[in-house]
Amino acid sequence: MKILMVNTINLEKNGITSFIVNSSIVLAKSGIDVTIGASNDITNELRDTLKANNIDYLKLPNRKQSLLTYYSRLKKYLINNHFDLVHIHGNSTTMVLELLAAKKAGIKVRIAHSHNTTTEHPYVNKLLRLAFNSLVTGEIACNNAAGEWLFDDNKFIVIKNGIFLNNYNYDSNIRKQIRNKLNIKSNNILLGHVGFFNYQKNHDFFLKLMPLLDEKYKLILIGDGIEFQDFNKKVKAAHLENRIICIGLTDKVANYLFAMDIFALPSRYEGQPFVIIEAIATGLKCIISNNVSKEIDVTKNSSFIELDAEKWAKSIKNYKENNRIEQYKNNQEILAQEGYDIVKNTKLLINYYLELMEKEK
Repeated sequence: MKILMVNTINLEKNGITSFIVNSSIVLAKSGIDVTIGASNDITNELRDTLKANNIDYLKLPNRKQSLLTYYSRLKKYLINNHFDLVHIHGNSTTMVLELLAAKKAGIKVRIAHSHNTTTEHPYVNKLLRLAFNSLVTGEIACNNAAGEWLFDDNKFIVIKNGIFLNNYNYDSNIRKQIRNKLNIKSNNILLGHVGFFNYQKNHDFFLKLMPLLDEKYKLILIGDGIEFQDFNKKVKAAHLENRIICIGLTDKVANYLFAMDIFALPSRYEGQPFVIIEAIATGLKCIISNNVSKEIDVTKNSSFIELDAEKWAKSIKNYKENNRIEQYKNNQEILAQEGYDIVKNTKLLINYYLELMEKEK
């Protein structure tokens, strides 16, 4: 079997990329020929990971700046490389672009995978609905909310955002190392967040939250994005640079999760935030915007709060330290039972591929 995974956003540190890369690693180990396509130059670390797992990378033209060039290059590549199926990852009917390229290239199995519950382009999403429905032959969603958002016919299957659970086994020694590196004292309570700096992730909320907490509370933000520089300027203007630490991108996310005491996700909207699964797997307490689907509360010990800084501050102040080792073990057991093991999930994916291919013969 030969497949092309297409990411409609950049292949970098984000939830969709984590799903694509993790799934592709398991697919490749199962003997499937996998290529991943996206519009950006990937990091050396990611390139090495793909190469080590015999996964090819296709750099496509910029999807936002040159739609026609992007479409033409993708179609030509599909025609020349004889793929059995194309699996497209996004959150709206704009995936019609990739679906049409695959259709014109003669590919019968064309899968759209919904990773969110809204779009920044609602009018375009509505406009492309009929074309999208006519071109898609396979429907996958990260959860029910994301599936109901994108697919009209409710024929989608849910494959959850699984992880390699063993990579998130809590390590107290790494926790100490990271906290020492960040100059976080033992009596400090470290809040944390991982996410792309953009409107959706709502980092500005932290500028309202932190002044409501006393000096023992610190915040670490992991990620990059279009609002990263502006946010750093706002941090300095608010004189919070000693309490809010922005470290940019890292391929050691789990290590920083170990160092945190509370994970915070004040998103304006989400599908199924991959990072919550990662945080839960390390035993972290999570405080989450009530704009996020409660399907993500797998272990039933997260708090969902409206985006009111005072209510968040109150919840954070009520934090009580748990037995982290016991908590992560319990959480991982539940995650495995509830379908968040990437190896098991990829087997479901392979079966779905085979089912669609048989149907299209």
